[in-house]
Amino acid sequence: MIGNVDLDLLEKTYQNASTGITAIEAVLNKAKDQQFSNDLHRQLRDYQEIADKSKRQLRANGAKAKDLSMYNKVMMKGNVKMNMLMNSSDSHIAQMVIRGSTMGVTQMTKLLHAKKNADGASAQIAEEFVHKEESNIEVMKNYL
Repeated sequence: MIGNVDLDLLEKTYQNASTGITAIEAVLNKAKDQQFSNDLHRQLRDYQEIADKSKRQLRANGAKAKDLSMYNKVMMKGNVKMNMLMNSSDSHIAQMVIRGSTMGVTQMTKLLHAKKNADGASAQIAEEFVHKEESNIEVMKNYL
């Protein structure tokens, strides 16, 4: 059984990945360029993989992953729609994705620094999330 520090880190990683899933799903059908769409699909798969890993690790330690509330999901999708009313270009979508990914990197990096005594598995999943997000930001820059 892992400690509270690890459970918290896994929970936050799961929530960040779940937020990414919701956000990408909200813009996925708006992509005009096929390669851009492919890159968004790859990012969605990355988020799903991290969410699954976090969820499995939580379950293995007797904890349950807390999904985003319906309210948060609806608010996020509404914000995305509002943000795209005036500009739904691939460049604008990429900019939105970069902003979201940057927030995820910042939050998880701060958390990793604060939870230095987390065990290998939970820290590794969180670090993998950060690395994938950093990679996703670089890919999205191609569409600005």
